[in-house]
Amino acid sequence: MDLRDYYDRHWSAIREGEVDYSRLQLVVEALEPGERVLDCGCGPGFLAELLARNGIEVVGTDVSAVGPAMTRGRGIEARQVDLDTEPLPFPDGSFDAVVANSNLEHLFFLRRHVRECARCIRPGGKFIWLVPNIGHWRYRLWLLAGRFPTVDSGPSDEYHIRYLTAHEARTLLRDAGLREVSLRGHAGTWVRGLYPRPLVNRYTKAWFDRLYEPLVRARPSLFARYLCFYAVKEAST
Repeated sequence: MDLRDYYDRHWSAIREGEVDYSRLQLVVEALEPGERVLDCGCGPGFLAELLARNGIEVVGTDVSAVGPAMTRGRGIEARQVDLDTEPLPFPDGSFDAVVANSNLEHLFFLRRHVRECARCIRPGGKFIWLVPNIGHWRYRLWLLAGRFPTVDSGPSDEYHIRYLTAHEARTLLRDAGLREVSLRGHAGTWVRGLYPRPLVNRYTKAWFDRLYEPLVRARPSLFARYLCFYAVKEAST
C-alpha cells in the first residue's frame, strides 16, 4: 500500500473542522505563546491553526502531500515527509516542543519515529503525544470475551496500524530519552461503538459525561479513549 496516496485521499475527503477540539485543548494547554513547535503528522492543519492562534510558532509535517498543502493554506509552514522511513528534516534540538497528535498509531516504525521526534526537541523541551488507548475498559472486556471489533474513530479504527496501552507508551517514551512523563486522558464519549448507546444517546450523554469525567481523570489508562502524554527531553540525550 502507498501510504502517501492513501492519506492524500483521506485528507482530501475530510470536512473542514471535522475534529474534536476539546481533545486538542490538551495540547494547547501544555504550550506557551512564543514557543517554536513541530506538529508532526499535521494532517490538514486543524491543530496547527489552533496553536498559531494562541501565539505559538508552528511548523507541520505529514506523510501526505494534501495535508501540508492544506496547512500551508492556513498560513503555516508545512512539509511533506514520510514519517515512517525518512528522518525529520530539522537539526537536533530545533524545537521547544514536538507534538504528535493521534498520528503515531498510523506508522509501521513507531519506535523509530518517536526517537526522531525526541532528537528534534531541545534539551529540557517537551514532547506531547496524543494516542488512542487500546487499554480502554471496553476493549479489555471485549478481549476477555474473545472479541476485537473494529470501531470507527475508536482505538481500533481501521486506519490504525499500531496499538498501545499506557504502560507500553511510557516505556517507549523513556527508551527515547524522555522523562518526567505525566498522563491525562480524554473520554471521547462521542465515539459511536465504544460506549454502550444507552449511556451516550442524546438523552443520557450529558449525565453520563458528568459521572464519567472523574473516572477519566483518576484512571486514564483504563477509562480514557485518548491518552495524552507530556514528557521532557533529558539534557544529556
